[in-house]
Amino acid sequence: MPKDPATQVEELKARLKVVSETNLSLKGKVASLTSKSDARFEFQAKYEELRRHYQLSGLGKKVDISTLPDFAPIARRLMDEGRIGMHFDRLYTLWQAVTAAPDAPAVAEVGSYKGGSSKFIAETLRTLGRAPRFYVCDTFAGHARVDREIDGVSDDGGFKDTSAESVAAYLAEYPNVQIVVGDIFESSARLAGETSFGFVHIDVDVYPPTAFCLDFFSTRLAPGAWMVVDDYGVVTCPGAQKAVDDFVRDNPTFSRVHLLTGQALVFRAG
Repeated sequence: MPKDPATQVEELKARLKVVSETNLSLKGKVASLTSKSDARFEFQAKYEELRRHYQLSGLGKKVDISTLPDFAPIARRLMDEGRIGMHFDRLYTLWQAVTAAPDAPAVAEVGSYKGGSSKFIAETLRTLGRAPRFYVCDTFAGHARVDREIDGVSDDGGFKDTSAESVAAYLAEYPNVQIVVGDIFESSARLAGETSFGFVHIDVDVYPPTAFCLDFFSTRLAPGAWMVVDDYGVVTCPGAQKAVDDFVRDNPTFSRVHLLTGQALVFRAG
């Protein structure tokens, strides 16, 4: 017996409802898959961009310096002591510079802050069986001089949460360390009698003391010695870069290498 029209209409409505709900479900699944696909492609694009960035280039292919047997234990221990702002990359630059330094009676660091990098240098020297006079220089009271136009900071910046006494105590186990307190423009008089430095680390961030140190130590560098200037490639320290660039421009016998760590090597090339 054929169904009456009213029943057929109700059955058709029910079927349309099922089809509509199924269609909405399928649309939702398609949208979800499309969204995941788009997200995957977006992630892939970002990954490729990062993979080509110089800070990640060669990731997984380069030597893992954090496992090097002579260097890594010293670096890790000093980082764990919490008085150093450097990590394996910049510390490895210092390690190479110190281990490659010619045998000279003196080395120096200007800008020691809490003494972390100073201790790393002193410990590296001790590991090598060497004990040159090691001058650790700082105001221990922040920047003494800045060029406001170049550096973009005032002379009452940070780096004041330290003291010469605390750094001296921290480095007390190294008898070759000499703490030099004050503005390097004036305190350098204590170093003026040295005529041969095997290594110099300059970490003062701003233009005037960086420029002064380059001029002062360049005439006292032992043959083959390096000066390592920190923050050369750091955008918040334009004075460090300008000081190095001005120096090599005005001293054609010297060259500089901009390292991807943000440091610069400055050395006599001719």
